[in-house]
Amino acid sequence: MSTDQAQTPSPMRARLSLRDRVLVGFAAVAVIAIAIAVAVTATTHQYQMAQLDQRLESFAGPFVVDQPMQRLPRNPSEDLSRPSDALRGFLAADGELHVVLAPTVEGADDAVPVIDADELSPTFATLLTAPSSDGSGDFRVLARPADDGWDVTALSMDSVQSATQRLVAIEIAGIALMLGGLGLVAWWMIRMGITPMRRMIDASSRIAAGDLDVRLEGAGRGSETAELAGSLNAMIATLTDSLRERERSETRLREFVADASHELRTPLTTVLGYSELHRRGALRRKADQTDAWARTEAEAGRMRRLVDDMLELAKYDAEPRLAQQPVALGRLARDIVTDASAAFPEATFTATGDELTVTGDADRLRQALLNVISNAALHGGATVAVVVEREDGRARVAVMDDGPGMAPEIAARATERFVRGDSSRRRSTGGAGLGLAITAAIIEAHGGALDVSSIPGEGTRVTISLPLAADPPATARRAGPP
Repeated sequence: MSTDQAQTPSPMRARLSLRDRVLVGFAAVAVIAIAIAVAVTATTHQYQMAQLDQRLESFAGPFVVDQPMQRLPRNPSEDLSRPSDALRGFLAADGELHVVLAPTVEGADDAVPVIDADELSPTFATLLTAPSSDGSGDFRVLARPADDGWDVTALSMDSVQSATQRLVAIEIAGIALMLGGLGLVAWWMIRMGITPMRRMIDASSRIAAGDLDVRLEGAGRGSETAELAGSLNAMIATLTDSLRERERSETRLREFVADASHELRTPLTTVLGYSELHRRGALRRKADQTDAWARTEAEAGRMRRLVDDMLELAKYDAEPRLAQQPVALGRLARDIVTDASAAFPEATFTATGDELTVTGDADRLRQALLNVISNAALHGGATVAVVVEREDGRARVAVMDDGPGMAPEIAARATERFVRGDSSRRRSTGGAGLGLAITAAIIEAHGGALDVSSIPGEGTRVTISLPLAADPPATARRAGPP
């Protein structure tokens, strides 16, 4: 037999559940215990009967007839007055028993065995069990052939029967206690082990059917099933989060493709349109050609900026290597505010706060702050305030404007790609909605976070949180080569 065949379960075992196996094992133990008890009782009873038969042989002896109704032992040394529990007598051929020596022990009664002469052998000694005359018990009888009858020696079986009954009672009590204990163990195993496993199997089937909100339940704290249920619940939660994140990623990817297509379609249409006009010779005048090429160049530049922004986002998705150096965040914010004041003279800028130092790439952090401050000046109001402060052991930069603000649903998605406050996507509103997405990617690469809060009619607040220089970001430390 091969190893695979030896390890293959039998069809019967394959059909039995764990609960059925426990119950079958319990029944097998009960049958074995009862069989052992029966065997012990039968063996003990046979041993006691053998002892009783030996005593019968020791009491038995030959008789001589002196009188028709009296028979005395031949052995002159036998004392008839000595206490004895044996009955000696003569059974005539007509079936009448003549008692020669009755039991003389204390408590002995006058009962005699009822013997059927037809059951006795006329030539050989016979051992048999006979009922008593008063129905109180049985006798063990040794009948040996004699003249005109049988020499009878009988002993009461009360002691043997009493011992057997006591043994049976003890065995019944012992088996009952053992089976009761095994029953409690089986019940405990089913309740604490098998029943929770069955519930877990049912819950797993529902999870396999697609219901990821189902959670498994074990059998109390500290048990194996509870630990298994906890581990599986953690795995299911991780799987659920992964699936939901995958769905979100697929949704974002579809939105990204749609938005990118939308953003690229307008400049491509412009470029192709002017190319078609040039091919057909519709641009004969020098001024028309110059204007067409200027518009084509502008739209091509717009496409290039869009592609560059998308490539930059893809680079941050791949975790690029960042330069690690101390960056004075307060000074950096003031420098950007100074540059923004020159670029947006119609807006008023203020920069206040603490002198805090973070660890990171100064150029990338400058780009991130510049995006936020430029957005505030371009889309916000007349006043832009920049505050650098320490909060909860981290450096925070808050950029606030008093502009028209954004709807809550737009503010919640402001850092997503191609999300803009102006859903009409007019060119006058600026870029393609990738500025804050790039900023958020830069901040996350430095181990920080970006939050946008806005109230329509009251302005927008963008908060950047970065770890201080004493706690460099883990993302930047483990990043690979660019």
